Amino acid sequence: MSGVLDRTHFDRMTGGDLALQLEVIGLFRSQVSGWDAEFSKPGANWRAAAHMLKGSARGIGLATLALACEAAELEPGPSSAEALEHLRAELGEALAALEQFAAEAR
Repeated sequence: MSGVLDRTHFDRMTGGDLALQLEVIGLFRSQVSGWDAEFSKPGANWRAAAHMLKGSARGIGLATLALACEAAELEPGPSSAEALEHLRAELGEALAALEQFAAEAR
């Protein structure tokens, strides 16, 4: 999990403030719960959700998740299902890495 979250980037973006980092993780989790629902609905506007998730992921140092979001956004038609599945797997990894970070911080 350590390679999923770029801790140097996360520290830089939060000024190394642990309380702020935990708050950002909480906000990210809240946003993800809404986006994840969009990724599960057929015909949903999941591309917009992937785009927003991409920006949030980049902002806190989840580069692999951001790349998965970008790939899903760019996939046309039927092949998007596979890219979306990959995105959801990367999202799971990212959430686990954030949970690990928060647990180690406490």
